[in-house]
Amino acid sequence: MSVSWGAACRPKEGQSVSGDAFVIEPFGSSGLHVAVIDGLGGGVEAARAAEGAVTVIRARPDSEPLDMIRQAHTALHNTRGAVIGLLTLDTVKRSATYIGVGNIGAQVYSSQPIKPISKNGILGYRLPQLLKLSYSYNFGDTFVLYSDGISSRFSLDVHINHSQPPQDLAELILSRYGKMNDDATAVVVRISE
Repeated sequence: MSVSWGAACRPKEGQSVSGDAFVIEPFGSSGLHVAVIDGLGGGVEAARAAEGAVTVIRARPDSEPLDMIRQAHTALHNTRGAVIGLLTLDTVKRSATYIGVGNIGAQVYSSQPIKPISKNGILGYRLPQLLKLSYSYNFGDTFVLYSDGISSRFSLDVHINHSQPPQDLAELILSRYGKMNDDATAVVVRISE
């Protein structure tokens, strides 16, 4: 069994720093956290908020994902705040959970009906009633998490070959569907036999 992933991230036009961040964090013998975090606004302060959430995930990766989100919310109180999508995979059980706060998008290419959704809210300001969705997936399924700097229209593009290498797919989504007036991030993860 192998995990392959790719990520493409760029700041909005005219900025040198992206307020988006992503995490690919293995834990235990078969766990993997995948997160996209978008600090509110842009530039250095947005990046500081996003990195605050990254630090929480990396510090205690074996925590329960719901607790991780709550800890990130607390850690971001003195920042601009951020939105997050947190996908947790168990590569042996082929199970996935998703918790989203705010407008991080998730697209899954699978024969299973996997439709992650997020609740409105902002880490650091207003934590919603958290919703943890659970799924099973097949080897070869492709998970895409993306910030709102990527148009969700890519999910309707029948010309995208979603079985190409994850890094190529992430770069394609960013180049074709990234918005110039916002930080944009796409992270692609695939687990194969």
